[in-house]
Amino acid sequence: MKKHRLKKSVGIFAMLIVAAGLLIFSTVGGARAALTYYSQTYSTQFDMFDIGITLLENDNPVHQRNFDAKDHAFHEAGSKLLLNWPEGQGFEFGKTYEEKLAVQNTGTIDEYVRLTVRKYWAKVSEDGTITKRTDLDPSLIQVNFINEGQWLRDPQFSDDKTERTVLYYAKPIAKGEKTVPATDWITVDTNVKAVLESVNVEKSADGAKTVITTTYTYNGLNFVLEAEADGVQTHNAVDAIKSAWGRGVTVGTDGTLSLN
Repeated sequence: MKKHRLKKSVGIFAMLIVAAGLLIFSTVGGARAALTYYSQTYSTQFDMFDIGITLLENDNPVHQRNFDAKDHAFHEAGSKLLLNWPEGQGFEFGKTYEEKLAVQNTGTIDEYVRLTVRKYWAKVSEDGTITKRTDLDPSLIQVNFINEGQWLRDPQFSDDKTERTVLYYAKPIAKGEKTVPATDWITVDTNVKAVLESVNVEKSADGAKTVITTTYTYNGLNFVLEAEADGVQTHNAVDAIKSAWGRGVTVGTDGTLSLN
């Protein structure tokens, strides 16, 4: 990675501007109807139904993908996360910002849903290309997860020290219904400003001044938040979830999921 060497005060200021610019570049993973994962057995069962799912951010639809049985095709539309920043409000490290992620059933059959949230650091080029930095600490990007019990966190595929959290909604969602939010805010830890790569001290040519140049590890980078929602049918749910998501579950008599 090319190093950006800036004076301390300028370096921190530049990092603030870059973080704010992320509001344009942050991406949302396409919300995927789980029909794409099914074996032929399950696909055949779905030919007579419509399945659809929509990812909600602060109660606004940001991405949806619906399967239309009439033309046997997916219809997909959406934008990106973190676009609706409060007007005139600059980004500040350590400050929390509303980020409520939920899922809505926009199909015509009941569904169980899964939500996958990823966070990581990246370099974003002018054309929007994202180059992920796996060597940097995703825990500095803090997303607050809520409604534990209604959203089941999967320890098999999640790790607080890594970028990914996988959640399952415990109850099936009927047509048109929404889940409760899985998250409520996002922030970037102020410690990001304290992570230094190097400090260089030099005298000016005439010896009259001392120039201190500090390189910040996270300077010039972006934090990225991704969310992906998908769903499966409630009919024969144990086998369907195992086939689609590779996860063993138990379904109670009231339809409540529990992870095996």
